[in-house]
Amino acid sequence: MRQMKTIVLVGLLGLVVATPASADWYFGAKTGPLIVDSSTVKDDAVNTGVLVGYDMSVVLGDLAVEGEFTTTTGDGKVKGTNAKLSVDTSAVYLAFRTAGPIYFKARGGFLQASGDIDDSGTSYELGVGFGIGIAQLELEYTQTSLDPANVAFVSVGVQF
Repeated sequence: MRQMKTIVLVGLLGLVVATPASADWYFGAKTGPLIVDSSTVKDDAVNTGVLVGYDMSVVLGDLAVEGEFTTTTGDGKVKGTNAKLSVDTSAVYLAFRTAGPIYFKARGGFLQASGDIDDSGTSYELGVGFGIGIAQLELEYTQTSLDPANVAFVSVGVQF
């Protein structure tokens, strides 16, 4: 987990050094259920997180680099026990948003997860979603390939 956080921070700091003061930085917050596809999970956890991104406008929309960190704010439960399910994530993505007041979003990248899931570690991640408005209210579905427990994050968030 520490290695992934270091990679994300170094990448974002590299963008800070290489960009002018009028850079298109944005920040956001999101929350939603973290759905763990595992026979040992009874109730899914709720994760809440923050993200920071750098937006590079392209002709048909925006291309961005995003760093995202989430932690469990509503514990899930493990089947057959009273044990809590808690997962922390850190990720780095390349995201694309189409132009317009209602837009489509697609992103892909790498995620590191740790906590009470069958397999903690690093994996690739793909997500799709849509947003509305200048404040960028987004609904998103992101799928992770942790083996053997695939994890999906269904989130609602805002970026500014």
